[in-house]
Amino acid sequence: MAKKNRGGSLQDQLKQAGLVTGKQIRKANKGMHRQEMRVKKGLAVDETRIEAQQAQALKNVGDREKNEQIKIAAEKKALSAQIKQLITLNSQRETGDIEYNFTEQNKVKKLFISALNKTQLNKGHLAIVKQDDNYDLVPEKVARRIMDRLDGVVLYLYDRTQDEIDEDDPYKDFQIPDDLEW
Repeated sequence: MAKKNRGGSLQDQLKQAGLVTGKQIRKANKGMHRQEMRVKKGLAVDETRIEAQQAQALKNVGDREKNEQIKIAAEKKALSAQIKQLITLNSQRETGDIEYNFTEQNKVKKLFISALNKTQLNKGHLAIVKQDDNYDLVPEKVARRIMDRLDGVVLYLYDRTQDEIDEDDPYKDFQIPDDLEW
């Protein structure tokens, strides 16, 4: 009994099945040989592969930029939530009938507060902060923590270092009262 050769190359199997001719096989081998020689000599490299690699590199750069933007947006959102929570938890504003004027972006704004809040603001124990479109009063320590995290939220905080008396000042004995009304 003779064994049939079931093995062999794919080309032989395709030829036996009648799917390709000998001429087509020789042409394919010649084309593969030419491409191999070009690659060995460095003349021709698979251009589609290079284009695909360049496209992938551009896509990777774009994806990194998008991820960075998403990360920045998430950090801003988290920072905003932290500041909102600090203001909400530490609010010391008491409503009252005393009008307190302050500036926001070169515009004079007014806030109605109690007498206790006014004295605390004038002494630097409280600060005016802006949350969304509302104004609130928070302690100095909280205001400084907010200032460390984000600018533009703390609108007014009295600087107590101005109260230090200079020994050479001839008017050091004549202090201006805080409750002076004009």
